[in-house]
Formats: sequence, C-alpha cells, structure tokens
Amino acid sequence: MKKRFLAALLSAAMVTGLLSGCATSGTGGSSDKESKESKDGKVTLSFLNKYPEQPYAKYFEDAVAEFEKQNPDIHIEMENVSDEAIKDKLTVIASGGDMPDIYMSWTGERVKRFARGGKALDLTPYLKEDTEWAESFLPAFLNNSTVDGSTYAIPYRSGVMYMMYNKEVFDKNKYEIPKTWDEFLALCETIKKNTDVTPIAFGNSAPWYASWWIGMLNAMMVPADVINKDYDPSTGEFTDENYVKAVKALLDLNEKGYFGDHVNSKDYYQVREEFCAGQAAMMLDATPQFTQFDDGMGEENWGFFKIPAMEGAAGDAGTVGGGGEAWMVSADCAHPDEAIAFLKFMTGKEMSNKQTSEAGLPNALTGGITEENSTKALAEAYKQAEGYTNIADWLDCAVEAKIADQYMTSLQEGLDGKAAEDVMADVQKVAADVKAENQ
Repeated sequence: MKKRFLAALLSAAMVTGLLSGCATSGTGGSSDKESKESKDGKVTLSFLNKYPEQPYAKYFEDAVAEFEKQNPDIHIEMENVSDEAIKDKLTVIASGGDMPDIYMSWTGERVKRFARGGKALDLTPYLKEDTEWAESFLPAFLNNSTVDGSTYAIPYRSGVMYMMYNKEVFDKNKYEIPKTWDEFLALCETIKKNTDVTPIAFGNSAPWYASWWIGMLNAMMVPADVINKDYDPSTGEFTDENYVKAVKALLDLNEKGYFGDHVNSKDYYQVREEFCAGQAAMMLDATPQFTQFDDGMGEENWGFFKIPAMEGAAGDAGTVGGGGEAWMVSADCAHPDEAIAFLKFMTGKEMSNKQTSEAGLPNALTGGITEENSTKALAEAYKQAEGYTNIADWLDCAVEAKIADQYMTSLQEGLDGKAAEDVMADVQKVAADVKAENQ
C-alpha cells in the first residue's frame, strides 16, 4: 500500500562514497585515471547511495536493473550505505580518496563543499542542452544545488517543512490557522492558558531538531545576501544582529512555556508520539514524515499550514524550511555522458513516480507528488511548495560542519538558560576559525 511505504520515512541529513570512474569521455569532464570498462566492453559506473533498508533498497535495486536492461553497454556498481555511515564515508573520500562516479549528497552547503573542492562535475551544460529536464524540477530544490550560477547536483528527494496541527484541538476550541507570526504567538498563548495540551511539541536531546527551527528562523529574519555570505565557510562571520534575534525568537518560545517542560531531555521521536497522542496541539515537521502522522493519529485528525510570515522581518518571504537530497557526478568521472544518462533515467517522470509510490521517497519534480502516488495531504503540500523560490536547508546541511555542531550545542545550552547573544558569540568564534582555515 502506497501509504504504508511512505510511512517508513524518518528525517534526513548527510553524505558518503566509494570507488570511482576513470579516463576521458563526454561533454563535461575528463580524468587521467584508467578507464573502468569490463572485459565485455561495458562501461562501469560506481554509484554511492544511502538506502540499504527496505522498501528503499529493493526500489533502487530494481531501478538499476531496469536501467541496465535499457542500456546494455552500461553497468552500475551500486553501493548502498546507511544515513549515518555515509556522512563519515564521503568526508574521508572527499579529503583525498577517489570519489564514486555518482554519489548522493544533501543539497545546500554540502553540494557547495564538493563543488568548491573540485570534486563535482559542473552539470550546467547538460541542463542547458536538455531544457525539458532542467525545467522538470521544483525550482526551490534545483536552485539549492546551484553554486555561483552553475548547477552541480540533480535533486531527487525533497522535504518541505510545515507546522502540523491537531484538528480536534483546533476544532473544539474554534482556533483559526495563524496567518502571521504574531497571530501564531497569540495562538500559542491561548492554547497554553485554555487547554491541558502543550502548544508545540518540541524535544532537543538530539540537538538536530533545534537546527530545523533556527534554519527556518534565520531564513525569516536574516537578509538573504547576509545568509549567503555567512553560510560560505570562506566568508562567514555571523555578526548580523538578526542572527541573535532569530535565536531569541526560538528561546522565547521555550521560556514562555510553549514547548512544555524539560525539552533537552526529550527527543524528536518522543514528542512526535506525544503529538500523535493528542498531548500537543502543533509540531514542526517535514513532508517526508507526513504519513507518520497518518499512521499515528489517522489522516483525518491532523492538518498542516505554512509557517507564518514574520511581519517586518528582513528575510526572504519566498523561502521555506526543508531540505533535499541530490546526486552528484565526480569531476574525475571518465564517462560523464553515461552518468548523466543514468541521472536522467532516475529522475524522469516514470522512475520518480515509482520512487514515491513504491519506496515512499518524495521526488523533486514539479507536479511529481500526486494523490495517485502519495496521499492527499502530501499532494497538497507540494502544490503549495511550487510557489516557493528557495529552500532554507536544515542548518546541519546548510553550514560548515564545525559551525553546525557549535550552533546545535549552544542552542541546547540556550534552551537551558544561556543568552541568545552568548549563543551567537560561540558560533562567531568557530566561524572565525573556519573562515581562517578556508582563506
């Protein structure tokens, strides 16, 4: 059942790899490495992916088999590594090892890191040559794979953040969906005073969850050009006063009791269960988790809305929180044309539809999420997302790893009482070190 497949999704995040391709060929790249061809004359491409679990693994195995059937001169040597393992693996390989011909990455800073390091093939010529392919993707996710006007990754999986809400709580108390941030804050206060449920489910014992919030708040409150400068490791300083305001906005929600008690002793999964059990009125989450709420409380008992705009804030109102996963081609790939052929196959309408309906992984195509391959709620969420201009990545994917780690550690301390100014002072110190390392 398509909804059951979709329910297998958890949250997302990082990168990794193995093997490589070799010699010269194609429009976009060349290498001094020995060409990797089998004795029967087939071109072999190494492919590093991150879905060893079912139902994901079977989908990708079948997809590779179908591509090889349609392209008998190409062999795909796929390695599937778990989400956590791929982070360390690609980091090691990117620091000196041979990159796989095709490898998975999260969008945003992680794509940029490989591009800056000369590890990624510029895919812009291929996209310009095939405009139909280029125009098939949700603009926000393709834009998030672009560095200085050049595209280095092809998005295949997408996640968009929304605020989930308990329909029973809202209907019983005649609450309306807030349209502005001030209305959202007023709603939280009303829920706190008039009900026995927590206004917002939030748990941060695993500090990545706070990074979702701060990534979204930064996008709301910090000018886009400032974010672009600061999220680049070679120029980042994080000294704009709006970063402090964004941290304070998050800490204020906690101080006012809207997150409930002891948030650093609970994790995301625990509070999601509490939300599904009716113990919280709202929860920030992303589209890959939608069917977890279907299964946890019944699809008729929850809804979602776009996080309200913050009036007068300096950020980009067209940006929404979330993140994507993309495939990249090694700059040293000996057979880039064949690698591109594989990516076109995997991100075409037929395979993207199967990816969503069979494996439960939301694709990144415009109009690619429908009620036929997903759920009514998911289809509506992606219909709304077509109007967004960019994705504010999960912070741990958007900034350099050392900065992300410090951000998350200091936010956790902030939820225990540390001042917003001190949180950002910690981040600024690490950002200065990272900037010096990248000069």
